[in-house]
Amino acid sequence: MDDRTAVAWIHRRIGLGLSPDQLGAARARGVDAELADLVSADPGANDPWASVEVSADPKATGAQKTAVVGAWVDHLTVTTTPFADRVAWLLHGWLVSSMDKARSPAQMVNQIRLFRAAGLGSFPELLRAVTTDPAMLVYLDGRESTGSAPNENFGRELLELFALGVGNYGEADVKAGARALTGWTTGAGEVTAVFRRNRHDDTPQRYLGTDGVHDVDTVIAAAVAHPAHPRFVARRVAREVLGTVEDPVVGRLATVYDDNGRRLDAVIAAAVRLGLDGAGSSVVLAPVPWLAMARRSTGATLPAKTVARGLGAAGQIPLFPPNVGGWPGGSAWFASATVVARANLAAALAAGTAADHPTLAAAGSRDLGLLADRLGVPTGSFGPATTAALLNAPDPRQRLALALVSPEFVIT
Repeated sequence: MDDRTAVAWIHRRIGLGLSPDQLGAARARGVDAELADLVSADPGANDPWASVEVSADPKATGAQKTAVVGAWVDHLTVTTTPFADRVAWLLHGWLVSSMDKARSPAQMVNQIRLFRAAGLGSFPELLRAVTTDPAMLVYLDGRESTGSAPNENFGRELLELFALGVGNYGEADVKAGARALTGWTTGAGEVTAVFRRNRHDDTPQRYLGTDGVHDVDTVIAAAVAHPAHPRFVARRVAREVLGTVEDPVVGRLATVYDDNGRRLDAVIAAAVRLGLDGAGSSVVLAPVPWLAMARRSTGATLPAKTVARGLGAAGQIPLFPPNVGGWPGGSAWFASATVVARANLAAALAAGTAADHPTLAAAGSRDLGLLADRLGVPTGSFGPATTAALLNAPDPRQRLALALVSPEFVIT
């Protein structure tokens, strides 16, 4: 692919898209420099919730929760560190908690802050941190787990969804891990966790073939020492960045993981390199990153209530994953209700695009190559069906709305 297409592809796969002006500047910097700059940017103090009240109250109002959701979506649209934010989004759907159960907005916000701050570094260290994260303790019932009545929820999901995958552990490991993890608790609206020794079973356990496991540190150490762990992480990253891949690609990424301090940023960067060389398949943009990219391309803003309502209908509200497995992704985003909801959001974005915005002007010009350029998709990529639909649209705003839900924009 040419440099423009490659740079746009990188930002759509591991960033949050680019405005047309940003795309031009990125192309001028070159593919290698752009990838290096993207993955090395430090999120620093660039906090998505700096300008909104984040309540710690588990009885926070719907308006307070909507404001927190809206602030994150707004941030994803304008962030200057899109890689860190896209990785935080990836982790939100991997190491899952939800405000449906962890009802305190502050607990959920602090978990996303953890993902933004630590998500690019050592994945084992992040696993350790999220194990005692207050939102996770509430969501998977760890705060209620005691030595006399250990709760197995987190211990099971750690092995099945977070670190190893099905088939790499047994029920005895789940039970042993649950005992070793006891003692950590938090209040319903607290933003810190505490260790209560009198609630902990410190009996040494045999866990994943390792003897002497008895606390959070030894549980995580044993989980990440399991031979299945590097490939599990590699496959999870590959699914996000590359779509469908062959086993040799997973093996190469697992080696990168092991050779680079088990850092996610190194694995993701390596996956991008493989993708630029032709590995992987197409990937369907989930509603939230799609919305962020569409807003970058159009400059349009939407009220927080419209965002929350539209994303809810589209099947993806930030901070509210449907279950511990996260969002399904892929072809699930082509369900009829989801497609209609995305089309309604696209229409709202097109209606909210300023009359003098260059993207709307491109839609009005009927020059589909120019419109593709403004949207960051390869020039000439609109297929025959999309081309016909766009050219038959009665006005520029409807043409823009159609382009935003076209396969060429939704699938990368």
